[in-house]
Amino acid sequence: MKISTTLETIDKTQEYLNYIRDHALNVRKAWGEVQEKCKDMRFMWDDYYFFSISDEVDFHDLSKLSEFEFVQYRKSFYPTENESKFDMSEAWNHHKKENAHHWENWSAVEWGNNSTVEVHLVHMVLDWMAMGYNFGDTAQSYYEKNKNKIKIPKWAEEFIYEIFSRIYGSK
Repeated sequence: MKISTTLETIDKTQEYLNYIRDHALNVRKAWGEVQEKCKDMRFMWDDYYFFSISDEVDFHDLSKLSEFEFVQYRKSFYPTENESKFDMSEAWNHHKKENAHHWENWSAVEWGNNSTVEVHLVHMVLDWMAMGYNFGDTAQSYYEKNKNKIKIPKWAEEFIYEIFSRIYGSK
């Protein structure tokens, strides 16, 4: 069995770092688009929401650089020629736990009037938009293709469709 060379491992690591960087830049781009098209929504004019979302954008997916995720994600998505597919379940669970914009974190919680969930919802849409820029898709089409797996309350779905309608001009 051939062992991966140092340079091959460095190249794959750099590819993964480039992906993380590009995704973070795309989340910022999505935030700019949402700011432009959702001006009259509360999360734009209420300082708590606006600055909370801005902070989330600044630290988007920082956990992907942690010891609990970095190598695991790199080996799974950017393996060297001789690395087998890596079991990502622990890294993915860590990622979801550390990044509240993943619906699995907040959808099972009874939030009532808790304002934090609106921040996470917007951030979730920004993440989907960023992925869409990368894969030639939209956040709305991603949601519609996966809504049978994405378990969010009806009010949350209505909220994200309100954002979608302003961004994409449809309901």
